[in-house]
Amino acid sequence: MTAAQAPAPDAGSAAGPPALSAEHLCRRFRGVTAVADVSLRIPAGTRFGIIGPNGAGKTTLFNLLSGELRPTTGTVALFGRDITRLRSYRRVALGLGRTFQITRVFSDLTVLENLTLAQHGLSRTKLSPLRPWRSYGAMTTEAAELAGSFGLAGRLATPAAELSHGEVRELEVLLALALKPRVLLLDEPAAGLSPAERVSIMALLRSLPDDLTLVMIEHDIDVLRGVVDSAAVLHLGALVIQGSMRDIQQDDRVRELYLGRAAPGGRRRAGPEGSCS
Repeated sequence: MTAAQAPAPDAGSAAGPPALSAEHLCRRFRGVTAVADVSLRIPAGTRFGIIGPNGAGKTTLFNLLSGELRPTTGTVALFGRDITRLRSYRRVALGLGRTFQITRVFSDLTVLENLTLAQHGLSRTKLSPLRPWRSYGAMTTEAAELAGSFGLAGRLATPAAELSHGEVRELEVLLALALKPRVLLLDEPAAGLSPAERVSIMALLRSLPDDLTLVMIEHDIDVLRGVVDSAAVLHLGALVIQGSMRDIQQDDRVRELYLGRAAPGGRRRAGPEGSCS
């Protein structure tokens, strides 16, 4: 039995169900299998990474977990509750937050206004956004406190369009945090950042509450090593290995995927196995 095929540890045996789990997830697009029989169990409070070459199926897997896509087969559960058929906004209400590769902020609004609107998304009047700004008083106070906790206190009055790329990435994380998630999915939070900006986003991610479960896609291995405890590697939609960052970095299959190295003895290893039968 290979590491990819071995059953994951029973994350729910002692401390309740895993924060997020997937069982035999598959997604096909007109005959093309983007995610092939992936099973994951991510314990509460874990810092978990999902890595793999371009086209490995990482973002498609995120879309299945967050509800942007429905799986062809398989299930998704949040703290033991089956959410496979729930739409994305229902998953948000249950505590599943998400950021995206492409920036999703209101560029013409200030940092404070962006965060206040995110706070408004939790209120009973969220479908009635047209109201005097002064009526958002409690929300603006909470939004300012959130920004101050993560280093954006000095940028509250700055339009998002005037932020640096790194600050926009930080704002996106704060927008997700404003919805008070119990599990947060981050899709390449360090993409396109300068070395200094990567240090800043790593510091923000390391400062997140211990009880928040963090799952992130990231190509920068240094960022991953600085943030996550364990990870899963995907290739051609299938799970290659899941384990600690040390185990993953020492795995011959992972080295071959990223560096094109042959397995010991000059033989090339076969690719991962997966199906959506």
